[in-house]
Amino acid sequence: MPSRSIPSPEELSAAADRQRAGIDALILQTTHSLRGPGATAQQAQEMAANRTPEELQLIRDAAAGLG
Repeated sequence: MPSRSIPSPEELSAAADRQRAGIDALILQTTHSLRGPGATAQQAQEMAANRTPEELQLIRDAAAGLG
């Protein structure tokens, strides 16, 4: 069995960022499904207030993968 290399801290951080973005995108999709687009827009605005532009792009990319 071939051995795998140990990921660098940067790789682990990037993977964690992508995972959090996927969770955020899923939350927004679920909110939209349960409460409609108005609630989704409000939650997205609240979420955006606490995210960097890079994190927001990751969320958009993850949401595009869900759609």
